[in-house]
Amino acid sequence: MKLSYLLVPVTASLLLGCNNDESSPPPPEPSPAEKVSILYTAHGVPHIQAGSYRALGYGVGVAQASENLCTLSEQLLKLKGEKSRYFGAGAAQKNLLSDLAYRALDFRLQARQLYGAVPFDSKMLMQGYAEGFNYQLRQFGSSNNYPTPCRGAGWVTPIQPEDLLAYYLDLASLASTRNFLAAMAVAAPPGQPTAVAPSVAASQVHATVEGIGSNGWALGKDKTDGAQSALLANPHFPWDGELRFFEQHLTIPGELDVTGVSMIGMPAVLIGFNQHLGWTHTVSQSKRFTLYQLSLDENNPLRYRYGSEYRDISAQKVSIEVLQPDQSIKTVQSTLYRSHYGPMLDLTALSPALGWNQKTAITMRDANAGNSRMLQHWLAMGKARNKAEFLQAFSQNNGIPWVNTVMADSSGHAVYLDGSQVPQLSPMAEAYWVNASKSPQLAPIWQDGAGNILLPGSDPAFEWQDSGDAGGPGLMPFAKAPKLERTDYVFNANSSHWLSNLAAPLEGFSLVYGPERTERSPRTRYNALLISNQAPLQLAGEDGKFNFAEIKSVFSHNGSLFGTEFKTALAQRCAMFPQLQLPAGLVDLSAACQVLANWDGRYQLDSRGAHLLREFLLAYRIAGERNLDKSLYQTAFDADNAALTPSGLAPYTAAAPEQDKVLLAFASAVQRLTQAGIKLDAPLGTIQFVQKAQGLDKLPISGGYSYEGLFNMSERAIPSRSTADLANVVSGIGLPGSLLSTVTVDGNSEHAYRVNYGSSFVMALQFTAQGPKADMMLAYSQSHDPASPFFADQTKLFSQGQWRPMLFQADEVKNATVKTLTLTLEP
Repeated sequence: MKLSYLLVPVTASLLLGCNNDESSPPPPEPSPAEKVSILYTAHGVPHIQAGSYRALGYGVGVAQASENLCTLSEQLLKLKGEKSRYFGAGAAQKNLLSDLAYRALDFRLQARQLYGAVPFDSKMLMQGYAEGFNYQLRQFGSSNNYPTPCRGAGWVTPIQPEDLLAYYLDLASLASTRNFLAAMAVAAPPGQPTAVAPSVAASQVHATVEGIGSNGWALGKDKTDGAQSALLANPHFPWDGELRFFEQHLTIPGELDVTGVSMIGMPAVLIGFNQHLGWTHTVSQSKRFTLYQLSLDENNPLRYRYGSEYRDISAQKVSIEVLQPDQSIKTVQSTLYRSHYGPMLDLTALSPALGWNQKTAITMRDANAGNSRMLQHWLAMGKARNKAEFLQAFSQNNGIPWVNTVMADSSGHAVYLDGSQVPQLSPMAEAYWVNASKSPQLAPIWQDGAGNILLPGSDPAFEWQDSGDAGGPGLMPFAKAPKLERTDYVFNANSSHWLSNLAAPLEGFSLVYGPERTERSPRTRYNALLISNQAPLQLAGEDGKFNFAEIKSVFSHNGSLFGTEFKTALAQRCAMFPQLQLPAGLVDLSAACQVLANWDGRYQLDSRGAHLLREFLLAYRIAGERNLDKSLYQTAFDADNAALTPSGLAPYTAAAPEQDKVLLAFASAVQRLTQAGIKLDAPLGTIQFVQKAQGLDKLPISGGYSYEGLFNMSERAIPSRSTADLANVVSGIGLPGSLLSTVTVDGNSEHAYRVNYGSSFVMALQFTAQGPKADMMLAYSQSHDPASPFFADQTKLFSQGQWRPMLFQADEVKNATVKTLTLTLEP
C-alpha cells in the first residue's frame, strides 16, 4: 500500500526527540525502576505480567505499539485537528470537516483539565502506557522502520498520559458527538459562509447509532449443561481502523488477572473474563444525547431565548492547514458555534426543518461529555470477584459510555444491565416527548424509539435534572438503570432493555433507555428464538440446556429468522407465478424459484441462494430503522408475542401477479443479481468475502446483514464508524440499489459482497468446576500492519469457522509461550 504521497518526511532525530506540537508538554518522566514480562502465545497474543499498574500499562503500551503504532498515532493526529495537514482534505472534505470539529471540541484541553481528578490506578496505567509506547517508538530507530501503514510518517510522535485521556473522551462520544462532526463544522447562521458546503457534508451526518451493534448472551445454571454458567460474546464492529479489538491478558499477582479484548490505547480489558465472572457488551438503544431546538432572536440569529432572557451563541474561529495535490499547504478558516448546551448543528441532511434559519436552530447536549471514568470502570469490572463487586463497579464509577452489559458469574447467575450514560429528564419533559414524537413532523426523528429526542431548548424546564448521584451533572443514576438477574438467561442484540428475557420483560423505565412493548429487530427476534430454544432450530437440544458445543453452534450454524417457513412460503409464491410481464419485458423467475426452494436456509460458505433472499428483503428495508416494513408480513406485531411477531409472508391479494409487491420485489432482486453477473445459485463463499488489503487473497466469509435476521453479521458498512484512513479493508464502490460493491481490476469490474464490518471478536465461555474455559475467534487478527504475520492469520481461521482456545491459566500460558520479553522501566 503506497502512502508516500500523503506524507511529509522529517528527520529521525526530530521524530524521536520531540513532539512537533509546541503547546504540548514533554513526555512523562519515568518512575522508579520496575520490571514487566510479556509472554507471547500464538497469533501475537501478549500475556502481560507486572507488579504495579504503571508497569502493567508499560507492557500494554509496548505490546500494542509494536503492531499497532499507526492506529493510535493517527487517532491522536485526528484529535489535534491535523489530518488535513498530512492527508489532504479527503473525499467529500471528510478530513477537513473532522479537523474543524475536533479543533472546536478540543478534547486535548479537556483532558488536561480533567486529568488531575482521574483515580490513581488509572493514572498509573496511562503513565505506564505512554512510557511503553514511547519506548517502542524508540526501538523502531527510524520512521523508515515503522509499521507499513505509517512508515516514514512525520506525524508519529511520542505521547503523554493526557493524550490517552483525550482519546478516551473521543471514544466516549462514539454514539453521540462523533456522529455530528460534519454537522458541527457546517452549522452557521443564515447568510454566513462555511468552509464546506452543507450539501457536501450531508452524507457524513449520522443521527442514530446504526452501524455499531452486537449480540450478547449470559446463561445461568438453569440453562447450561456441564457448567455453572456460560457467556456468548459477539460484538459487531468495523474490521479496520481504531475500533478493532486487540486481545491481551493482564496480570498483577494478587490484584488483577483478566483476559479478553480492548481497543488500541486502552490498558484494560473491555470484554472478557477473570476467574470468577465474564462479560460482554452490546451497543445500547439508550439515548446518549438530546437535541434541542432554539428559538432565535428575530433580529439576531446568534441569540436565543432562554426563559425570560436571551443568551448568546458563542463563536470560535478555527484555522486548518490543508495539504494540496501539489504538496503545498493552504490555510482554511471557519467559525464553529456553541450554545450553553453544546455544539450547534446543521441537520438539514435529516430534515430541512432542522437547519439554522432566522427563527430556529439545533444544538445538542452529550451525556458522555467529560466522561473520564471509562478506564477506571473497566478496571474495576476486571477486578470484581463476584456479582456484588461487579455491580459495585457501576455504582461507584458510572463510566460505561454507550453499551449494555451482559455478565455470567461462576455461581450460576446471569445479569443484564444498561449502565450507560443517559440524561435524566423531568417527568414533564418525558411526557412532552411521548406526545410530540407521535406527530408527523417529529415521528421520523424518534423512529419508534430507534431514533433521537428533540426538546424545546428555550424553556429551562427541559434541562436535564441533576440529582447529584450519577457520574456527571444531569445524568441518570445507576440505581434507575434497567437491570435483570436470572438463573436461566439474559440477552441483548441492540434492541432496548425490554425483552432481555422473554419471561421477565423490563417495563416502566425512562424513555431515555429506549422503547418498551415495541417491535424488536429481526436479529433480536432471532436471538430470542435461539436462546429460548424454540422450534424449529432448538440448538440446545431436547433438554433446553446449552453445552459448550451447542453454545458455539449458536454462532457457527448461520441460520436466519427468514430461512425456514418464510423462505418456503416465498418459494411457493414464486413457483405459482414463475413469469411476470413487466414494462421492461417478460421476466422468467422459474430458475430463481427453484434455487430459493433448494436453499438450506443458512448463510454458510457453501449455501446456495442466500443472496436471493438478501436482495428480496432489501425492498422492505427502511432507511435508518432496524425493522422491516410492515407490508412484508401476514401477521402484525403483538407485544405479548414479540419474539414470534410480526410473522408470515404477506398473502397474495393482487388482481394480477404484476401488482403483487412480493413478486415484484423478488423479480427486482433477480434482475439486480443477473445484471451484476452474480449466479443465482452461487455458493455464498464465492461472492461474499473480505480482502484485508490490496494484493492480498480474498477470504470467504459466512453470515449476513442484521436485517436478514442473522446472529452472525457480515456486512459492508459505508461510511464506517472508523475514522481511520490507513490500512483499510478493500470495500469497493456500492452498486446502486443493491448491497453489492464494485472493484475494478485491470479494467474489469467485479461485483461482490465485500465485508468490512460485523462479527469481530467472538467468545464462548463456560465456568466449570475446573475454572473458566473459553474458545474464541478474532475476525481481523491482532495487527494493523499488512506486513505482519499477525495481520490476517486469525482472519483465515475465522473464514473457515475455526475456534481457538483463550489461554488463561498460568500453566496453559507457560506451556504455550512462543516468545518472552522482559522489560525494565528505568528510574
